[in-house]
Amino acid sequence: MKTVLKASLAVIALAVATPSIAQEKVLGLAAIDLQNSFFVRMKEAGDVAASDYGVKSTWQSAEGSVEKQVGIIENFINQGVSAILIDPLDKNAVVPVIKKAINAGIPVITMGNKVEADGNYSTLYPDYDNMSMVARAIGTSLGGKGEIALLVGSRGNFVSDTREKGFVDTITKEFPDIKIVGTEPTGWDASKATNAAQTWLTTYPDLKAIACISDSLCLAADSVATSMGSELIYGGYDGDAEMKELIDSGKMVMDVLTGAYRVGYWNIAVAARLAKGEELPKDLYMPTYFVTSDATAEKLKAGGLKFDYINTEKQAIEAKNYTEQLGPKVPASAMTVGK
Repeated sequence: MKTVLKASLAVIALAVATPSIAQEKVLGLAAIDLQNSFFVRMKEAGDVAASDYGVKSTWQSAEGSVEKQVGIIENFINQGVSAILIDPLDKNAVVPVIKKAINAGIPVITMGNKVEADGNYSTLYPDYDNMSMVARAIGTSLGGKGEIALLVGSRGNFVSDTREKGFVDTITKEFPDIKIVGTEPTGWDASKATNAAQTWLTTYPDLKAIACISDSLCLAADSVATSMGSELIYGGYDGDAEMKELIDSGKMVMDVLTGAYRVGYWNIAVAARLAKGEELPKDLYMPTYFVTSDATAEKLKAGGLKFDYINTEKQAIEAKNYTEQLGPKVPASAMTVGK
């Protein structure tokens, strides 16, 4: 018994002498899912950020279920984690459980979402303006005429809703002779995007373009279009590496680089800093880039579209430059840019 007591006292003494052992910061992340390539890469870079910042990150997948996501957050609260990150499937459904976490003294970050829950932090992108530019790139490429369609995520998700609104508003106001034949929710599921694209191509043989609020959906649509012998152009969002061929060929006229790796690293960095007591603004904004080929940029600018861009070579560099951009050695001010 004395031996056991001495061993226990030794462990306690070590923990007291080494605060990092006694007070390990644990971040709980409630993801939409962990199968989509974007989310897989987010986790990969997020794990790097956790290591860089000396914290532990626990990622849980809601598997597309709002109810499961709420349950995951409840469990994180019960575990007393140091901070909770949420990629909300429904920005309204998670408000009560976010308030519960805040009342328990746990910082909450809603990722890519502006959720009003009296005290949460929001990591955001200029989604409306970015998707408006994607709409202009498609509209300009089509000479202002034709039938197009839009693949979205899920209704009620702030990112998906904002990107959809930016795209639809711009086409409606600036390109009256372009008809949007469909805006289909996919839940970020490539198989649902495939089905939607096949239906559109069958129903609307004159379809000219498909825009996507996430790159993986455009890849699925292009696979179907290619198999059906249809030549479409695309506009997307995320800056996935797989889009290089479509961009360089001119089929994808514009992409937006947030970068899955950058997003994952950034969010964990923000949460780690909050868990350690740093002060940050409630709304944080990530810098993004428009991506297109030099040849496509020339054509778009000749058509009257003004914008700054990077090509795919520069995109590949910026997409993985996250440690230098957002690591623990940079000041807190580096976590956000002006809106």
